[in-house]
Amino acid sequence: MEFSGGVVANSTDPQMQVRTEHLIWNIKEEKLIGDRPIQIDRYKNNKISDRGKGNSAEVNLKTKIATVKQNAQLDLLDPPLQIASNSMIWNMNTETVTTNSPTRMFQRAENVTVTANQGEMKIPQKTVYLTGKVNAVGQRRQSLKSNTLTWYLDNKLVEAQGNVTYRQVDPPLNFAGETAVGNLQTENIVVKGGSSSGRVVTEIIPQERANRQQ
Repeated sequence: MEFSGGVVANSTDPQMQVRTEHLIWNIKEEKLIGDRPIQIDRYKNNKISDRGKGNSAEVNLKTKIATVKQNAQLDLLDPPLQIASNSMIWNMNTETVTTNSPTRMFQRAENVTVTANQGEMKIPQKTVYLTGKVNAVGQRRQSLKSNTLTWYLDNKLVEAQGNVTYRQVDPPLNFAGETAVGNLQTENIVVKGGSSSGRVVTEIIPQERANRQQ
C-alpha cells in the first residue's frame, strides 16, 4: 500500500507514530518505507521518549528496527542526548542506537559534544561507546581525543583509550598518554601512560604563550 500527503502512521507494537509525505507499507514483509523527510516518535507509557528524523527511513515492524538515513538525528529524553549521523540503526526492542558513519553526540545539560567515526548508545544503561578519531569537547573548550571512548552519562564519567590527548584552556595544560578517566565538565581527568614507557607527557603552557595563542 502507498500513501501520499500528510501521512500519519500509528503503531502499537512498537508504540510509535510515523509522519511523512510519502510512505510505502509492505504488508507481507511488515515494513514501512519512507523516501522523503520523515519523523518517528517513539512512545513509552503514552509519552514520547525518543524522536528520530531523517531524509529517508525503513521501519521493520517485526524486528522493531528503524534504519534512518541522510541527515539522521535522534533526540532522547532519558538520558537527554542528541545523536546525529548520516545513517543510524535504531533498535526499539533492545533500545540501542548504532551508527557506522561519522557521528556527533550532544549532551545539552553538561554542554559536552563528542564526535567519532562510529558510535553505539545503550539507552537503558545510559552508556555510549565511540570508536575512531574520538573528540570530546566541553563547555570551556577543554578537549579529550582518543581512539575509543566510553561515556557513562548517568555518573558523567568518560573512559578514553589509545593515543589519548587531553587539553584544557584555563589554566592552559596538555596531557598525552594511553588512557584517561574522569569528568570532562569539571576538568577532573586522570591520564595514564602506556605499557611501553609508562610515562605521561605533560605540557604546562606559560601564560605569555597562552595569551599569544588565543
